[in-house]
Amino acid sequence: MSGITERQQQILTEAIRIIASEGIQNLTIKNLAKAVGVTEGALYRHYENKHAILLGIVDLFEDFSKNYTPGKGLAGIKSFVMDRYIRFSENPELAKVMFSEALFINDKELSERMRQIMHSHRKDIETMIEEGKEAEEINTDIDPKSLFRMVVGSMRLLVTQWCFNGYAFELEKEGNTLWNNLELIIRPR
Repeated sequence: MSGITERQQQILTEAIRIIASEGIQNLTIKNLAKAVGVTEGALYRHYENKHAILLGIVDLFEDFSKNYTPGKGLAGIKSFVMDRYIRFSENPELAKVMFSEALFINDKELSERMRQIMHSHRKDIETMIEEGKEAEEINTDIDPKSLFRMVVGSMRLLVTQWCFNGYAFELEKEGNTLWNNLELIIRPR
């Protein structure tokens, strides 16, 4: 996330850790300031309030999501999905927070930001779907919006299961198996 200070990054990292390990109810300015090792007043110099911190987390996720080079067609979709599995494996707390829809859905600004990120992903993947159809790699009978939902929905479910199981299985390995099975459905017969 460009334009933030090292201290702001530290605050966001600790906020993510608190939410992931203790729940959103324990993300208080007092608890966060203690975790960062600053006074509450010092924390307020970096973020106006808890809502601003949550917006910062969404910004962090957006940067996280954009930091890949999209490919074309079926290979591009696979790259998108596998990139997420790798990144979430490296940052499980962020995965746990970002897939906690309840955290964002009741706040108009946060839910709108998440919707925009999702829309951007859908647009990228639908473009890759069309490229894959033109290259005869993807079944032309499958609606692009439905295929997007199958791909991203199955990815989200797997990541959610991984989080609920305390990261007990290898996300990348299970993700690769899931992708290989999806590809059997996606490819023309």
